[in-house]
Amino acid sequence: MGLFNRKPKNQASPRDEPPARRPKATAKMLPVYRARADNTLRGNEAIYAAVSRISSTIASMPLHLYKGYELQANHPLERIVGLEPNENFSPFGFLQTMEAYRNTEGSAYALIVPDKLGAAVRLDILDPARVRPVRHPKTKELWYWVTMDDQNPCPLPGCQMIVVRHMSANGEVGIKPIDVLRGTLDYDKQVKELSLQQLDGVNHGVFLTVPNTGLGEVEKQKVIDDFLDAYERSGQRVVILEGGLTATTFSQSAIDAQVLDVERITRNRVATVYNLPPHMLGDYTDTSFSTAEQQMQEFLQLTIMPIVAQWEQELNRKLLSVEDFVDGYRFRFDIESLIRADASAMAEVYQKATRNGRKSINEVRARDGLPPDPFGDELMVSRDLIPLRVAVEHPELLLSYGRGGAPPDPEPDPPKKKKEGGKKE
Repeated sequence: MGLFNRKPKNQASPRDEPPARRPKATAKMLPVYRARADNTLRGNEAIYAAVSRISSTIASMPLHLYKGYELQANHPLERIVGLEPNENFSPFGFLQTMEAYRNTEGSAYALIVPDKLGAAVRLDILDPARVRPVRHPKTKELWYWVTMDDQNPCPLPGCQMIVVRHMSANGEVGIKPIDVLRGTLDYDKQVKELSLQQLDGVNHGVFLTVPNTGLGEVEKQKVIDDFLDAYERSGQRVVILEGGLTATTFSQSAIDAQVLDVERITRNRVATVYNLPPHMLGDYTDTSFSTAEQQMQEFLQLTIMPIVAQWEQELNRKLLSVEDFVDGYRFRFDIESLIRADASAMAEVYQKATRNGRKSINEVRARDGLPPDPFGDELMVSRDLIPLRVAVEHPELLLSYGRGGAPPDPEPDPPKKKKEGGKKE
């Protein structure tokens, strides 16, 4: 029976015994979890590395609610995204788990739990294996069948779900990256099994050349035993061979070089599917950037920014009302926090921001957790950026630059007095 089909009328006769009553599904939505994503991540270290890098990077960026450029610390939605999405998760754990689901199952779902007045009070993560999207036949809106712990299905409208996906052909279900990599993973598994067989095999030994031919099994075994006995008695150092017997050692690599090539190809394919630069998975063969900052910039542009845009737009669309959006409320990730570990890059960013009047000294100090400076609220600008006309005609005004705003206009020259006879002095 479809989600929006009419229920059939009761066909039971009045004399029939009433059916056993089933307990009604509770209206309270509970979070449901499964270890399906964990099992997927355990299967391949390249996929685990890709999912871990993406999910940890997204989760490490602070997410806040802003009105214009001001952080709304007292807003109820700021508490949900910045402090406690629900009683079981911190903001880091919430985003990391959602991204792990999105990068393994193709879609990640979080239920918006409202209070009695309809305002959101928490976000509960749902297992994607228990969520099935369907479209309303008339309005074409997305609804979601959620299978609860008691196996009872519960339909939910799309406006009550936070949904982030991978690429989707129909806009309903994201394509699972694991399915795209299925052939690559099977081939990689076969190569690993071959490598284990090579490790368990004979990697070194000794060839014994006997001048006599036609030795039987007993004679061969006696030659081997005599050689090993003499080798052990000499402390595995010197062996005297008699009767023309010669010994030649041989060895082979424990792992074939082609196995390493296959592993590199697998990492490249995983990086391609997850839209990651190959060097993020340990393949530096095709790295064209000379600095770590350029490599991080590539990672941010290709991988992180599309995910950030999807999260911000989904939260703005589902958690903010139309009135809030018109008033300027927005959810934003703090992307600048990713470069905090690079001290030289942050110093250069702060220097340019303060010299060009984009940030004040106190704004920079607040980013580093330092107390404000009494004179640090004014915007400053470097003296080498003043207009050339002012520097040449009014050098006394140079000291007024750098304390915020433009310098005062120079006072006009006083009018010259006229001499007797109508001429000016």
